[in-house]
Amino acid sequence: MGQAISTEWRIALFTVAPFVFDRSWEFSVPPEKLWAALADTQSFTRWWPWLRSFDPVPLEPGATTHCTIGPPLPYVLRAQVTIVAVEHGAYLDTEVSGDVRGPARLEVQRATEGSSARLAWTLAVERPLLRRVAAVARPMLQWGHDWVVDRGVEQFRAQL
Repeated sequence: MGQAISTEWRIALFTVAPFVFDRSWEFSVPPEKLWAALADTQSFTRWWPWLRSFDPVPLEPGATTHCTIGPPLPYVLRAQVTIVAVEHGAYLDTEVSGDVRGPARLEVQRATEGSSARLAWTLAVERPLLRRVAAVARPMLQWGHDWVVDRGVEQFRAQL
């Protein structure tokens, strides 16, 4: 009794599976107009109040932005997003680092009634405190993530 938890057990206790996200949305505008809006990175903080800070960058390979995301929970996420590959009008591949880490991809395609956008990522929690929270309250962090994404899509639609 009363023995300290070993380092291996502490690491295992706070190891959490990555957050995996893969969703698509339909938009009533052609893909060219959708991509033009996505490329307007100067407007992101005006459109998305939960995006506390963001360095606008062109959608070009090698460009890196730093951002702070404020979900409706008592924490913020700090991340760097580096563009790995891009085909303008079609897709954007990025690598995320900071409080979360992993690949993310955005695809834009023509759809029957305009265009569709697919966003997919697999992000591991890197920040130790958030990793501890995710180990015991993952549904809460998932809810915060989904809230940001859902509000982001609603707010983006309003700009189109």
